[in-house]
Amino acid sequence: MIGFILSGGSGTRLWPYSRSMSPKQFLNMGATHESLLQDTYRRLFQVTGKEHIYVIGSKAHEFELMYQLQEVDEAFTSNQLLLEPFGRNTAPAILWGILCIPENLRDVPLAILPADHLIKAEAEFVKALRTAETLASKGMIVTFGIRPDRPETGYGYIKAGKPMGEGFIVEQFVEKPDLATAKTYLESQQFTWNSGIFMATPNTLLREFKQHAPKMFQIFSEYINVENAFRNPAVVEKIYSRVESKSVDYAILEKSGSVAVLPVDMQWSDLGSWDSIHQESEKDSNGNVTRGNVISQDTRNCLIFSSKKLVTSIGVENLVIVETDDALLVCDLTRTQDVKQLVETLKKEDRYEYKFHTTVLRPWGSFTVLHDSENYKIKILEILPGKRMSLQRHRHRSEHWVVVHGTADIVRGQENLLLTESQSVHIPQTVKHRIGNSGKIPLQIIEVQQGVYLGEDDIERFDDDYGRV
Repeated sequence: MIGFILSGGSGTRLWPYSRSMSPKQFLNMGATHESLLQDTYRRLFQVTGKEHIYVIGSKAHEFELMYQLQEVDEAFTSNQLLLEPFGRNTAPAILWGILCIPENLRDVPLAILPADHLIKAEAEFVKALRTAETLASKGMIVTFGIRPDRPETGYGYIKAGKPMGEGFIVEQFVEKPDLATAKTYLESQQFTWNSGIFMATPNTLLREFKQHAPKMFQIFSEYINVENAFRNPAVVEKIYSRVESKSVDYAILEKSGSVAVLPVDMQWSDLGSWDSIHQESEKDSNGNVTRGNVISQDTRNCLIFSSKKLVTSIGVENLVIVETDDALLVCDLTRTQDVKQLVETLKKEDRYEYKFHTTVLRPWGSFTVLHDSENYKIKILEILPGKRMSLQRHRHRSEHWVVVHGTADIVRGQENLLLTESQSVHIPQTVKHRIGNSGKIPLQIIEVQQGVYLGEDDIERFDDDYGRV
């Protein structure tokens, strides 16, 4: 069996924990000590083996993807990571991924699943994959339908028709229903939640793309006879600039007559809102879910998360309160789907809080913004052992560095300096500079920026280990 993990989502409904540059698949949502992506990878390689997993994600998340995947599998290689130049939804991503699979493996069942779902009953998940293999090997696309335990209006549904092996022929895909309709679905036993997980052989999917998404298939087909075309970022960008953004459900599944549904019980949630986090989490005697520095009195049925500050509540019910270093969300528990609209407002206003946390990951480590004002900014930089930043300069700001932990290899103009704890150096405007860490422990530096413009785009790179020049 082969596995695809789709990791291109933005997770906007879980703001402010999830940001566009740190979406929910990269976050630990409390199920284990690892991120949802790492949980998904571990869960899948029990069945496929590590070498047969491909992860499809965004070019913007390249270094975070490699960092997290190599944390759980040191042997994970860049050849298993397919980076989309920009988002085009799931249909182009899956078609591209299939065309990257060697032709001699295209009759092997392929499991496709999102990176950001919670599955608690892993044994049932593995059993479901094994059961689906039989139907997939017969040319069917097998969807995994979750048996509902409540009248949920936040999920799409699948209506089962005639029996087929362990599953059923799909009679209909249904959009998110209203509450009254969801109650009838729960009573009928014919409907399951659409989990977004499915399985088919690559050749079956190629057949269905050719039949039901011919324009998309044709654009990709123009490069089928070009050697290594689908591993060439320039070619992939050309293709993505031409294909329509479309989900695999709309492009293929809802049109095909070869789709089966396999009803399963695997304690699944897509964790698509703060309400779903509340539903899936362990609660106290008052129905509250809390994490971090929280004290509550006379508080019921609330979700309260704190990343740093003490968050207190008195006499409230049915609220979501989520605190991060730079943002606070207060929301009625029944309106958590509206967080997506709030994030759209942040996006339109080009707010920093839409994209980033105060701590931002970089291929060399991370930086954390401690203070940000009009003409100066204070950060903590952490450079990992054996890593270094690009050789760069800034036109609008100077920088002052103080080493607080470790030893720094500094390039300042024509100088090469070695600084230890408590030592400092000033970098004037327009002077080329670089920080490296040739030591064995993480290097931490306090950076003070001063200037008329302090944006992250005031970086001119001259040499870079990560191809960003």
